[in-house]
Parts: sequence; C-alpha cells; structure tokens
Amino acid sequence: MKKAGKSSGSKKFVANQEQGSGLGHRRASIIFMLVLILSGLAGYTYITYCNDEPITLKIAAGPYRSDSFELMTEVADVVSRHSKDLIVEVIPSKDSSNNIAMLNNGTVDLATIRSDTPVISDVRMVADLFPDYFQLISRSESLIYSPTDLVGKKVAVPNHGTHDLRSFWIIGDHYDLPISGVKWVPTSFENGTRLLLSGDVDAVFTVRSLRDRVLLNLFEDSELKNLSLRYVSLDQAEAIAIKRPFLQVGSVPKGTFIGKAPTPRSHTITTTVQRILVTRENLDVEPIRELTRILFENRLDLTIRFALASAIKMPDINEGFAISLHEGSEQYFNRDEPSFVQENAEPLALMVTVFAMMVSGLIALRSRFVSTQKDRMDSYNYMLLNIAENAKKVTNVDEVKTLKVELHKVLENVVRALDTDEVTEEGFQTFSFLWESVRVMLSEREEEVNSS
Repeated sequence: MKKAGKSSGSKKFVANQEQGSGLGHRRASIIFMLVLILSGLAGYTYITYCNDEPITLKIAAGPYRSDSFELMTEVADVVSRHSKDLIVEVIPSKDSSNNIAMLNNGTVDLATIRSDTPVISDVRMVADLFPDYFQLISRSESLIYSPTDLVGKKVAVPNHGTHDLRSFWIIGDHYDLPISGVKWVPTSFENGTRLLLSGDVDAVFTVRSLRDRVLLNLFEDSELKNLSLRYVSLDQAEAIAIKRPFLQVGSVPKGTFIGKAPTPRSHTITTTVQRILVTRENLDVEPIRELTRILFENRLDLTIRFALASAIKMPDINEGFAISLHEGSEQYFNRDEPSFVQENAEPLALMVTVFAMMVSGLIALRSRFVSTQKDRMDSYNYMLLNIAENAKKVTNVDEVKTLKVELHKVLENVVRALDTDEVTEEGFQTFSFLWESVRVMLSEREEEVNSS
C-alpha cells in the first residue's frame, strides 16, 4: 500500500515539476520579447530625437544680389542663430525656371520662384515672401502717361528668354501695343536705368520689388541729376488679373521713391506677381516645419536686416496660383487650431463614460460568473471529501463499490460541466488531483476490507 502511495506522490511531483518548468520557459520568452521591444523603441527614439547632426537645406535663391537672394541670405544667418538642427545654404541661380529645374533634379531642397512659374505636381508651398511689381518708368518729358503712349517711343525691355520679358508682353498684349510701332531695346535692368538717365531710351520696364537696390539707385541718381521721372500707372491691372489669375493688383503709394517732388505723384495702380518659397513634397516634415517656424517667429529680426522680410506671410492657397502647402508648413500654421480631441471633447467624454460603464458591467458579470463557477467546483470537491469520509466507515466490499460508483458519477458530472463552461480549467485541475487521491484511498480501503 505504501508503495502505491509513493508512486502516486512521485507522479504528482514530476507533473508539478514539469508544469513549473514550462511556466518558467514561458516567462523567460515573454521577458525576452519585452526586452527586444523596449530596445527597439529606445533605438528609434535615439535616432529620431537624439541625433545631434544638423540638417542642411539648400535654397536656390535667384541671381546674386537680387531681392530674393539677399532675403534668403539673411534667413540663413537667422537660422544659424536660432536653430541647432538646421543649416541653410543659399545658392545663386539664373531665374525661377532654373530654380525649379534645380529643385526637380535634387540639386537643391527649396527654391524661390515667381508664382506664375510652371511647376510639376510634387512641388509644395512653404511661404509667401514678397510681391514683385510690374514697373514702367519713363522720363517726364517723354509724355508717357499709360502703356498706349509707348507707341513711337524707345523702350528698354528685359532680355530675351526671361520671365520679365514675358511679363512685359502680358502688358503689351492687353494694351494691344504694335510690335513694330515701338523701338524695343532688350537689355538688363541695370543697363536700362543707365540708358534712361542718359536719355538714350524714353522708358524702362522691369518686374521687381519696391525696395530693390538698383531701382532705388535709379531714383537717387535722377534726383542728383535733377531729372524728373514718371511712374506710369497700369490702370487696367484688375482686368489683367482676371485674364491671368496668377497675377494680382497692387498699389504703389505716393512718394514711395522720392518724397520732395513725389514719385509716384499719386497712388498708382499696377500689376504684381508673388515671390514664393517652395520645396518638394517628399522632403521631410520636421526640417520644413522648423524652417517655417523660424521664418514666422523671427520676422522682426529679419525685417531689421532686410525690409522685405516684413511681407513674409502664410500662403492663401484658395487665391490665385494655388500650390498645396508642404505638410511641415501646414503643421506649423495649424499649431494653434484645436485638435480633434479638443473639438469633440464632450461627445468623446460621453463615449468614454459609456465605455467605462460597459467595461465595469462586463467585469462585474465576469466576476459573478467566475464566482458561480468556483462555487459549483467547490460543491464537487465537497462531494469527494464526503466520499472520502464515508470510505473510512465502510465494513464490507459492497459499500466500497457503492462509493466507487458515486465517485465515477461525480467525475462524469464534472466533465460535462467543464464542456459547458460551468467550471474552469483551473478548478478542474484541482478537482482531478483530489479525485485521484480519493480513488486511491477507496482502492486501499477495499484491500483492507478484503484482508480483514
């Protein structure tokens, strides 16, 4: 009898040992997976946020000493003082078309262009920089009061193949200027101003900002030479903008260039085209967001250095020449807008409350269900203990057999209850150990009764 008991006990010990070993392996596997996940997250965080290497953004900014080039040069200096993550490198270029070509082939990361420059679909806006004005300037004695008065006059126009010359022909087409009726002199604006001051031409046309260095020098030199210049109005600018939506209507205030003998003599209507900063759609979000932040949060610093910086503004993609915003710039411009959670706080709070109540109810139901399963399993265990207690009182083999039948009926009932989820797996395992102990006890009691 003792040998049978020892054998049963040793089997239980081995089973428990194997179960403990399996549980240990599972715990080790779980810990190993957690370590791998945490290591991956730590590596990603370091690469994303702890990389001290600054990012260099190359900007094609137009001709050397042009307004856009000088503005971007000041931007590069401000970026170097206000950001540890960015470096801006300014690259001189020919014109807007050349800038777009450099942007498309990956030579540069950003470019300053006119808003009427043809672009491909993956170009994205960063910011509006400043407006360029269509400017027709004549000698007062030439009696040129509107573009139609250019007929029979000698006019310095931009060189062939440039955006500025195409802009002039927009004006010529609208006012129906005869090609052979005007004496055109294609030349650079710098040389055109010299020809105007010397009287070799009657007028000069250009497209540039009102604070352009060469333009300001023209009016300063005219004052020194006591030469009167007239700023000619493009009085049909609104009609021009209707036909060409990428152009806008602008006004040049009285006395913008000369105050003593005001030039212009009154507020003068003209056509403008916006100078913009663009990038590629696939450029990373964070560097563009950082550059946009510096542009708009340090405009005072930029304006002190370069007056045109005061015109930097958020693009209105619903007007005129609509290019979509880059995601980085869009994130900066929308930083103060309420998030989805903030906008829908009340309904979300109600949903969370309802969800919490549902979860709480489900937990309560589960607790009640688990408690019912435990109570039922306890009743089966008490049946086994009752059989074991009765086994001690039996005096013949028939009584032992009757108890064995009861024992097997209890097992049958518990197996059925396990199939219908009336008891748990854990409870059944405990029951099985107790049932085996009672079975062994009945077998030993049967042998004792037989021997006696």
